[in-house]
Amino acid sequence: MSTNPFGVQNPEHVNPEYIARNFVEMQTDFPRLKELGNTFIHGARGTGKSMLLRSLEPRVMILQAKAKKLKDLPFVAVHVPLRTADFGAPEFNRFKGYAVNAIGEHLLVMHVVLRVAQLLDSFSSEISQASATRFRERFEELFNIAGGSTAKDAAIEPTQGGSPFRRIAETCETDIFRVRQFLVRQPFRNADPDYVGALAGFLDFLVPLAREIKRLDNVPCVPLFVMLDDADNLPIPLQRVLNSWVSTRSTRDICLKVTTQLAYATMRTLDNRIIESPHDYAEVNLTAVYTASSDTYSRRLYEIVTKRLENSGISSSVDQFFPLDTAQEERLHAIAAEIIAEHVAMNSSSEVQVGSARSRDEARRYTIPRFMREIAGSSKSAHTYSYSGFRSLVDLSSGVVRWFLEPASRMYDRVVSEGLGDSGMVSEIPVSIQDAVIKDWSAEFLELLTRQTTEISDTQTDLSEGIESLHADGHETVLYEQLRNLIEGLGRLFRGKLLDPKASEQRVFSVVLRDRPKPELERVLNLGVRLGYLQRSDYAAKEALGGRRPRYILARRLGPHYKLDISGYAAHLSIMSRDLEVAMRNPGEFVKARLKQDGSAESQFSLNLDGDRVEHSDN
Repeated sequence: MSTNPFGVQNPEHVNPEYIARNFVEMQTDFPRLKELGNTFIHGARGTGKSMLLRSLEPRVMILQAKAKKLKDLPFVAVHVPLRTADFGAPEFNRFKGYAVNAIGEHLLVMHVVLRVAQLLDSFSSEISQASATRFRERFEELFNIAGGSTAKDAAIEPTQGGSPFRRIAETCETDIFRVRQFLVRQPFRNADPDYVGALAGFLDFLVPLAREIKRLDNVPCVPLFVMLDDADNLPIPLQRVLNSWVSTRSTRDICLKVTTQLAYATMRTLDNRIIESPHDYAEVNLTAVYTASSDTYSRRLYEIVTKRLENSGISSSVDQFFPLDTAQEERLHAIAAEIIAEHVAMNSSSEVQVGSARSRDEARRYTIPRFMREIAGSSKSAHTYSYSGFRSLVDLSSGVVRWFLEPASRMYDRVVSEGLGDSGMVSEIPVSIQDAVIKDWSAEFLELLTRQTTEISDTQTDLSEGIESLHADGHETVLYEQLRNLIEGLGRLFRGKLLDPKASEQRVFSVVLRDRPKPELERVLNLGVRLGYLQRSDYAAKEALGGRRPRYILARRLGPHYKLDISGYAAHLSIMSRDLEVAMRNPGEFVKARLKQDGSAESQFSLNLDGDRVEHSDN
């Protein structure tokens, strides 16, 4: 039996061989990440940021035959995950001003050096002992200047036969532990003791050490790529520290590659300056890259699935492995032919253009909505829309790679558990299993918001205090409730538009704000973007001279739950902020008011929000 080819693993915990075997360069901006310079990479969770960074690691690049040895690499990249447990702990909030900046920067530097030492230790067989010893001596010199001590440290027991790099790693680990102990013990002291440990900084410690790396035997004389993963896990004071590092533009020695989950709170430095692109850094938004070029995303995802199937010994093509519902496809083709015939007939008897300029565009806009209205009036047990097929799964993933792999993994496991594979080998995912998994996977995404509103502690930090990191903003009970209502309102409204045969635009998946939202609404919208329920892009409003309006796109993962058409391009609704404020409080009232506003004078459209009946009542 082959292993599940779609298993999702934490990129931090997989080995270089796994990454080299499964990683596919997906971003059109990927070459920019390899350039010498600072780069911020933004993207929702699951867009592949961590895999992207780890693909630049020396061992992975060598396994992918992009270099033969360490000395042949164009840069030396080290992955530094910024975990909440390391930097988002409550003890940082007890310190203000210079203390948290200085101690926090030192802790951040030690984490970077720890990872650098571990990386160099993994290549110690290629570096001479004399060269490695000189590097350790330089580290100890800088560490002593910073106020640390390595000469008589009884707490460190050098590993027998270990390299000088391992000794550096042990020093860093011990120092990190001491700093954390100093921070966590403060509430238990009667008086605040002076901090007497080391205070290493970027320019006086990390940059000189990066220069020393270039002098190592068999190590290329190239910049060190410090890849800081999930920087929005840093408290705001440390985000300012990181921005100060960026502002130094020390890219001849260190290039900072920083990823965020769209919750990086500030671009200000310690001295309150603002770092700006492109002067201080380049910027890549993976979510925008995916949504702006869906064909490119689909092709790259096709490559990922092909590679994973081949690695698992599965000979089926991607389309064979995820088959379509053939009966539904036949009916859709028939409806498309009907629409084209109707369009041709109407225009042949009219002196002015009716509908789209091309018949195939008319079919593309109205085929699936007509089919969904057709099955909505039938027995629900016998007629449901199928979201099966590779192209549909691509659309459902909304540009988030993990959102393709997760349901695909569940489908594979269900086929195996139900014994549907041939001699233990899965060659395809039946349509019925695709639909069952997609239905549950879509619904549970919305259920997460409902669970959060009942499980969050009342002691969470209030957003009015200005803390806007994901860990404060994203866990506010009221915000979750408001976001849940907003998503519910939009989903039901879009379903109503799809079921209205008189609507000029029936395939709607986004709204464009015509005015500036109030802070409360803006926080809810930002939360929706960060958690993946919404995607934001800018829309050039025709009525505004050079102005651009924010466009919020509902995650297509929610399409099956609200029974929406997720295929291809969909239109948007122009809407005022006050309408969305109503949706945050009462989604049902919002849907009824908006459908009434958009209804024609001759016929008032109404939607049974608990079912799928389409009703028209003449006025």
